[in-house]
Amino acid sequence: MVNPYPPASGGTTVHSGDADDAGRGVWWGVAIIILAVAVAVVFGVATHGDDDVARAVVGAQAGSLGASAPPGAPDGAPGTSADGVPFPVLAGQQGWRPVARRVDHVSDRRVTTVIYASDGRRLTYSIVAGPPLGAPPMSRSVGGRLPVVLGFDADGRAAVITVRSGHSVIVSAVGVSRAALVRAARAG
Repeated sequence: MVNPYPPASGGTTVHSGDADDAGRGVWWGVAIIILAVAVAVVFGVATHGDDDVARAVVGAQAGSLGASAPPGAPDGAPGTSADGVPFPVLAGQQGWRPVARRVDHVSDRRVTTVIYASDGRRLTYSIVAGPPLGAPPMSRSVGGRLPVVLGFDADGRAAVITVRSGHSVIVSAVGVSRAALVRAARAG
């Protein structure tokens, strides 16, 4: 049988596609690897079997309001912290004021939550004791810059998780944009 596609002869080189496209593809690949490494570093390569703890924290956030408002400052600061990590001031441009504080225990971890309110909506901001949690299943990177923030949904709530001062921070709400949750998670 005769090969219908004989090899090129006489030193002829056959190219398919643009040489610049190949270089661009390499850079995209490198960028994706860097992003994956950043997520692994921030959220821990080993999840310690607690990758669903974030969803359980959101379930706890959806519970009752909790204790009265934490002692606050005139600038809207909650005046409280958890494991040395202060809760952020979300008043001002973001318009959230602290209205309640509560402590839960989720999977043997202490979870301190401040509930903020604005225009009849509530936003919960939790600091989880212990090393950073693993990335929740089905989460995705949101916000596009460091620190890495992962978005996910749980118990009918939009949520984000990031790491602040070596602790996981989980912010969730109903009827609040993911962008507002990312801003709150990065505050502090």
